[in-house]
Amino acid sequence: MNYQYDYISSSNELESLQEDFAVLFLVCLIISILFILLLLRNWYNLYKKRSFRKKYNSLKTQLLQLQPIEQQLANKTTEVFQLEKQLEDYKEKFYNTLSEKDKEIALKKEELDHQKNAYENYLRFKNIELNTTRLGAHFLKNIISQIYEDLEDTDISYSSFLGFHYRFGKVSSKLPPLKALKHIFKLLDYNVNALNKKDIHLKEELEYIDMFLELIKYLKPHTSIEFKNQLTKKRTKDIVIKPTLLFPFIENALKHGSLNNNDSFISIVLKEDDNNMLSYSLVNSIEEREDYKTTSKNSFGLTALKQLLDAYYPNSELLNKPLPNNQYLSELTINLS
Repeated sequence: MNYQYDYISSSNELESLQEDFAVLFLVCLIISILFILLLLRNWYNLYKKRSFRKKYNSLKTQLLQLQPIEQQLANKTTEVFQLEKQLEDYKEKFYNTLSEKDKEIALKKEELDHQKNAYENYLRFKNIELNTTRLGAHFLKNIISQIYEDLEDTDISYSSFLGFHYRFGKVSSKLPPLKALKHIFKLLDYNVNALNKKDIHLKEELEYIDMFLELIKYLKPHTSIEFKNQLTKKRTKDIVIKPTLLFPFIENALKHGSLNNNDSFISIVLKEDDNNMLSYSLVNSIEEREDYKTTSKNSFGLTALKQLLDAYYPNSELLNKPLPNNQYLSELTINLS
């Protein structure tokens, strides 16, 4: 019995040992599998690390190779920015220069327009001066004819006896014909030279006015001529006017007035008021007319004088009007200030 019990007991222990060995084997197998898996994982990780390292090194190498390119690109970007900035500066400078050139062209054009207007005004003023500084051809013809007749009468009235010359008869004119001829030469010379003079003293103008009036008296002996100069001698020397400014009044009185009758006249008054205004008025006899109140600004041909006044005396006043008793008034008022 004990033997059988021992056998059974030994058999049970053997089975227990077998079971323990199987469990141990299974555990070892699992551990081995896990170890193998761990080795495989580590080997895989090592492989991946090496692969990643190679890629990293390759990328690093490429990156190192790209850094000069990036630097070059950055430099090129900077150069492009600088070029764009220079282009903008050049554009701004170009437009500024273009604007300045446009302004210069505009200024040159304006200057040329001013020069053109000045030249046109100069020609217009010279034309006006030419019209106002001429003596009437009809008047000169009549004067020269009268001088010719007087010289013939003078030559006929002179006789000689034993080498002595004498004349008979009365002198028909107070102004000798030779003096009248000299007056004409002086007036013509004054008219021609007036075109080259900008201004003249009033005293010199009045001297030639007196010559003109003497010639009228010589040609129209029945005309009463009166000239009242209310200015002082000093003031007459100081005042400066345009040459032949006062001539058109007398010429128009001679041309349009009635100076052949015994009661014909020319009356001139020159004066200056307290406001420094110079007044030159001329009243002359005209043909008898019914509507003596009718006013005509151009009836005495003073258009050229009006243009001269507009050009050089813009604040002046020119008055022309008929008066009662067959008279006509022409008056000029200019501001000497």
